[in-house]
Amino acid sequence: MPAALPEAALPRWDGARVLFEIADDGEVVACAISREALREVSGRSYGKPAELLASFNSARARIEAAALAKHRRGSASIGLLTVWAGDLDEAG
Repeated sequence: MPAALPEAALPRWDGARVLFEIADDGEVVACAISREALREVSGRSYGKPAELLASFNSARARIEAAALAKHRRGSASIGLLTVWAGDLDEAG
């Protein structure tokens, strides 16, 4: 499980996705999850930012575990690590 991050790193909606950060052995990794992946993980169609953030928070452990696994596999592109619905399927 990723280590806790400071308050400044709280998840936030940027208009297209939820941005969040994980820590891996002291390295802070900037991540994102799309609206579509959040809808898939929750099984509901949300539109408002507050609903999407609530969905993120409900599935946060699963999303962060998927991001950490993707980061450790080295399968992320340079810059922002994006968690897709398929990544969540792989994480269980």
